[in-house]
Amino acid sequence: MDGTHRGDLLSGDDEGSEEVNDLLDDGGDTVSGVRRFPPRAAPPSPDATETTVLLRDELGLPTVGEIGGDLLGADGEAAARETGLPVRAAGLPARAVADTVIDEADHPGLALRAVSLRGDRNRAAGLPRQESFGLYPLEGFVLAVTACGFPSVRDADRARRLLRRGVADRLPELGAPRRDPGHFRGLCAQLLGRAVQEGPPGSLTAALLRLSPAGETTDCLLFGTDAASARLLRGGAWEPLPATLPAAPDGVHVNGRPIAPGEALLLCGEGLSGPMADAETADRLAAQWGAGRVPGRMEFGRQLDFRADGHDADRTAVCLWGL
Repeated sequence: MDGTHRGDLLSGDDEGSEEVNDLLDDGGDTVSGVRRFPPRAAPPSPDATETTVLLRDELGLPTVGEIGGDLLGADGEAAARETGLPVRAAGLPARAVADTVIDEADHPGLALRAVSLRGDRNRAAGLPRQESFGLYPLEGFVLAVTACGFPSVRDADRARRLLRRGVADRLPELGAPRRDPGHFRGLCAQLLGRAVQEGPPGSLTAALLRLSPAGETTDCLLFGTDAASARLLRGGAWEPLPATLPAAPDGVHVNGRPIAPGEALLLCGEGLSGPMADAETADRLAAQWGAGRVPGRMEFGRQLDFRADGHDADRTAVCLWGL
């Protein structure tokens, strides 16, 4: 798409080589199907101690194993006992998943900022972040997806990538005028269903935006499985976005909502929608993002990195500003 799409080294998604991404596990040891074997260890000495450590299986998942030898050395073990210092870094998950991911994209008529932060609950337990997002350039459109409430970040990544593929395949239908609301709602439900049908349950929310020149309204198709995950910032106040097409028992919500210059659309999970039930939090974010004020990607992440009593889950959000 025109404009720029910049992510830091912890980008929310790198679709440039998606097949390699699927094979390259965060913390695993398989790249493009080629197994990396560790060097053969020397035989343990007769006086070596047995130390229990966390290993990784070929999927990158932690397993418990025994290896011979003193990992820290006698002096290191003694120092750890005397000082009470832990023998491993606290808070780091066994599987190497980034604590925080940040991304941004800019277009003459649209600005996007996205962040996914590991929650205090997972950080305290030494567990990895479980949520993710994706920003995807398509022909004449941009797609933003949040994947929240999944058991693992791998499940979240898989679901949003499947949704992106489905949207790309059906883009002509999704971008056409909605003459038959029932058929259109069914199409969105089909795309969401395919993205999650083979995996564990979670919440997917997507916004498909037609690229437009600066100063013009941006057409937006919003669809997802969580009605509380989207809201519009207009005139300094947040407005929930309920479904505008007929509701259905499958829980799919569809909303065709244009975004005018100066307005902002927020997609988020429970880690942010929960704290925003507090008026002070909602007002603070409205003041930071209202009237066309678009923060830089690092500032956006900092604005969302706050603590809220009773809300310690992962925090994932994508905000889209009409320019």
